[in-house]
Amino acid sequence: AAGLGDRGCENGALMDSFGIFLQGLLGVVAFSTLMLKRFREPKHERRPWRIWFLDTSKQAIGMLFIHFANVYLSDLTEEDPCSL
Repeated sequence: AAGLGDRGCENGALMDSFGIFLQGLLGVVAFSTLMLKRFREPKHERRPWRIWFLDTSKQAIGMLFIHFANVYLSDLTEEDPCSL
């Protein structure tokens, strides 16, 4: 049985090829969920494409900033990046 010290991932694991693939996959799933949500809304309640795009891109930029800050800080502090 693996001990508790074996959990998590090594420093820099989020930036290897598998980590980048996984982060990209999560981004695609998040964007697909937003698209699905938009098309499930009743047509008379939908915001115009331009307004929807500006709103979602604002959220995406904020999310990317926080995500990369988390990756940078985990690398800077040499803590387990999977536990932050």
